[in-house]
Amino acid sequence: MTRLSAALLVLLACGSPPRKPSATSPVQTPAPVTALLTVRGRAIGAEVVSRPVERSLGLMFRTELARDSGMLFVFESEDTFRFWMKNTYLPLSIAYIDKRGIISDILEMAPLDTTTRYAPSRPVLYALEMNSGWFTANSIKTGDTVKGIPR
Repeated sequence: MTRLSAALLVLLACGSPPRKPSATSPVQTPAPVTALLTVRGRAIGAEVVSRPVERSLGLMFRTELARDSGMLFVFESEDTFRFWMKNTYLPLSIAYIDKRGIISDILEMAPLDTTTRYAPSRPVLYALEMNSGWFTANSIKTGDTVKGIPR
């Protein structure tokens, strides 16, 4: 073995192993971005997802959604975005919202439905998912304006 090889072996052996999180130094994940939205005087606490990886995960694998809470999907430009319910255990309602904040469509989505693609009738910039029936229960309909959307 050459001296260079031996020196490399010593350096590798002395290297510290990757640190594992401990109770005193937990791995921190960033807090979700949230927004307070209002529609017809009803307040909504919305988790805001604007990055493609966040949007593709959406509400998958969650088993509950707090009352008057939802998820606001923010896109880069208007389009007819299609949603599905793969790995989504909650029955949801989705409101598609245009760039002016006006609701164009409200659809009911069945849990774990991987065959239906839920799409708006026209291009939108946002989608707001809430517990199933939330919009109907709060007398919110197409044509209503959502306020507080982060721009």
